[in-house]
Amino acid sequence: MSGAVLVETVFSWPGLGTLAVQAIIARDTPTILGILFFSSLVVVVANLLTDMVYRIIDPRIKTAETSET
Repeated sequence: MSGAVLVETVFSWPGLGTLAVQAIIARDTPTILGILFFSSLVVVVANLLTDMVYRIIDPRIKTAETSET
């Protein structure tokens, strides 16, 4: 988030970084929680998509299979 705040400040862009800073200063808890939830959701979805694409690209990766002996 700190990178977003810096870029938004330098280029005067409105965005989540600036909104987060304003919400923290104003102690707007619902907005802060919403931004944190959204940011966390983006990270989780990006990691999931990366894992799925990596499995498709690299055929050596297989799902964990239990061996029955």
